[in-house]
Amino acid sequence: KELDKSSVQEEMDRLKAGLDTVLMNARLDTFEDDMQIEQVHLRGLVSETVTENKRLFISKRVYPEIDVDDSYTVTTDRKWMKFILGQFLTNAIKYTFEPNKKVYIQAKCQEGHLLLTIRDEGIGIPSSDLPRITKAFFTGENGRKTGESTGMGLYLAKEVCGKLGHQFSISSVKGEGTTVSVLFDNEDTATGGEGNAAIENRRSDESL
Repeated sequence: KELDKSSVQEEMDRLKAGLDTVLMNARLDTFEDDMQIEQVHLRGLVSETVTENKRLFISKRVYPEIDVDDSYTVTTDRKWMKFILGQFLTNAIKYTFEPNKKVYIQAKCQEGHLLLTIRDEGIGIPSSDLPRITKAFFTGENGRKTGESTGMGLYLAKEVCGKLGHQFSISSVKGEGTTVSVLFDNEDTATGGEGNAAIENRRSDESL
């Protein structure tokens, strides 16, 4: 039979995502040695992560909607934060079974800090699973529906946010969708202004 290139690419993306999860989990024990804190242009990071998951968005017919001011920068580790965003987006897409739904990525100032939220219109998480959803290897009711869940994505997200000093939270209503949030708890984020790093990152984006 003729090779379905799109299916092969989708499988490769899935394998890569699984390998990244394994590697990131292995690095948790030496997190401080691997950490590199810097000023990160938030919209650029979000857009880059969305683009990397473009095939998944298209195949599931789910569409991203980004509302992140171009001036926002956050003090974080770019590589780890990108991994966390990837986990949030793939979960949002994977558990949205109906086509033509959206994933909303929004950032706004809140009490002097910056709150990043990713909200989907998927199947939601049963209330009985919510207290355990960030425990390692917990797949829950939804994980058994897809058969693809490792039970590590949200666990790693919470652990990494804790190590970076960011506040992680998750809320969900079964049948309506799920919202995950990261609160960046630093003064540089509070102003919403452009520092040097933000300006340079924006110039880089504009030159592409």
